[in-house]
Amino acid sequence: MKPTVAAFLSLSLSVALGACYGSAPPKPPVVPLPPIAAGAEISVQSESNTSMESVPHEARTCASDGTGCIVTTYNTTEPVTRTHSTATYNEQPITYAQFNVMTDPKWDQKLAELDDLSTRCQHANYPRYAGIALIAVGIAGGLIAGAAGAGVGAEYGLMYGGGGLGLASYALGYFAFGGRDCVEARQLYNEMDMSQAMHMNVVEGADRATEMKTLSEQFNATHHGGNAQLEMRREDRQ
Repeated sequence: MKPTVAAFLSLSLSVALGACYGSAPPKPPVVPLPPIAAGAEISVQSESNTSMESVPHEARTCASDGTGCIVTTYNTTEPVTRTHSTATYNEQPITYAQFNVMTDPKWDQKLAELDDLSTRCQHANYPRYAGIALIAVGIAGGLIAGAAGAGVGAEYGLMYGGGGLGLASYALGYFAFGGRDCVEARQLYNEMDMSQAMHMNVVEGADRATEMKTLSEQFNATHHGGNAQLEMRREDRQ
């Protein structure tokens, strides 16, 4: 097989098999919410501590003629301030996952959007798999034709034809059958996947502490005096 042909077909198959569209994400893990109490508030407690720690650095020395650089790594002992935050609801500890779900007023809307995107995404599977099959058939047909001595024209025709039709089918799935929705669905799922925060009770970072303070204040202002919507959300996700 000619190198250019092999490269084209290898690229075609790699694109088809490696692309992420056509595979809808699952539903995000359910985050169990605490019992909802009318007028209860979320409180965020943050504490900052400074200690001496070994901090890595690097120094770069480059030749004046631009021939290269030497990178030297070293550690120095410096004061480092770390901020840790915890959250409570109705004076009871809650995890970072619970905090995120409770303080996101668009959480239910995002769940509905994710379900809609995933449904449309599934429609892209048909042209996607058809494209993969066409590329594979083109490769196999070209190899068989070449081995049988059918001539370079037949070999090239089958390979390039299968590869071209396969990529066209794949592109059709992406642009017309919901392939782009798969990408959006995966991005939204990654945002809503709280599995890593399910058992996280302490959150590190000054910026995150500030963000949590702001979100808790917004939650308390919105839910002051009643939590009917939050109670419905908790019951729906049990």
